[in-house]
Amino acid sequence: MAKNVDKKESNSEIRHATMADIAAEVGVSRQLVGLVFRGEPGVGAATEAKIRAAAKKLGYQPNLAARSLRSVNSNYIGVMFRPNESSMGELIPALYKYAHAAGYRLFLSSVSSNHQEESAIQELLGHRCEGLVLFSSQQSKTAIQKLARNIPLVSVGRRLEGVRCGMVSSHGEVGVAEAVDYLIGLGHRQIGYVYAKDMLDSEFRLEGYLSAMKRHKLPTQIVEIEGDFAEEGGSKAADKFITRGLPTAIVCNNDQAALGLSYRLIQSGIQIPEDVSVVGYDDTVASLPFLNLTTVRQDPDEIAKAAVDDIVARIKGQQYLSQQILTSSKLVVRTSTGKPKVSTSK
Repeated sequence: MAKNVDKKESNSEIRHATMADIAAEVGVSRQLVGLVFRGEPGVGAATEAKIRAAAKKLGYQPNLAARSLRSVNSNYIGVMFRPNESSMGELIPALYKYAHAAGYRLFLSSVSSNHQEESAIQELLGHRCEGLVLFSSQQSKTAIQKLARNIPLVSVGRRLEGVRCGMVSSHGEVGVAEAVDYLIGLGHRQIGYVYAKDMLDSEFRLEGYLSAMKRHKLPTQIVEIEGDFAEEGGSKAADKFITRGLPTAIVCNNDQAALGLSYRLIQSGIQIPEDVSVVGYDDTVASLPFLNLTTVRQDPDEIAKAAVDDIVARIKGQQYLSQQILTSSKLVVRTSTGKPKVSTSK
């Protein structure tokens, strides 16, 4: 037989402590407790200490969302991101660091097959965020332009022409060109490139490959992949290179593609770097011990700081016009690259 007290007990268990509870515990007014948690003057040090101790004892947590609704400024920066992108593991913590240093909080909204970009952006707007940081947005240029007219906005990982927003991206042209120059310095003359045309800003990384090959007067070998530009795309690119004739070195559009390509090559009995050198871009999964991939590193700390600095300036009305910030890209050499195999054929 069920006990009648169960419902009452469950209700008491989920009840959250309030400022009124703290006031009753300490023996002060609720208004005085409110002054402490809003950081306003008028409360003695000893009384504030008692209030904070009581709050800790009762497990009180300020309702930040409700507080933002009562204030003119919410102090929230909304961030739209894709959790399946490996770079997010370092970028999100870096964003938190710089946002907090600037006096702002982050509200995150992820994009997935069940939560499209439009829904993610509406969620951020509904939370009354003061500005938006959009990672790899696939919205139309017109849609982003309209959004930027109504709220401060920074696009990360996608360069946009003619849109009044901030744009932060690593300097892919420079990074890939440096990688090609390094391979040529090792003695490679047959260098292939995996071009993922559906990846945002992929054309700039391709430009780095093309410019370096042209500068050294070497023929290009480009494998174009459609759709998936991560592990699956890299695996398909490997098959195409094997069918067409394997170069001595391959530069991939990102680390995940390089991972897929490397795995498929090894499956086919091709050794890295003995038979072919492989280079990635991003420096995310590249440092995994089983991969140890030479790659072009885009600094997540530098990207996050640039994005936060720009969005805060826009929120404060210090920046209005389009601004493009290209962060550094640096070659990191590991064990997936080496000198090309010397041909024994005569």
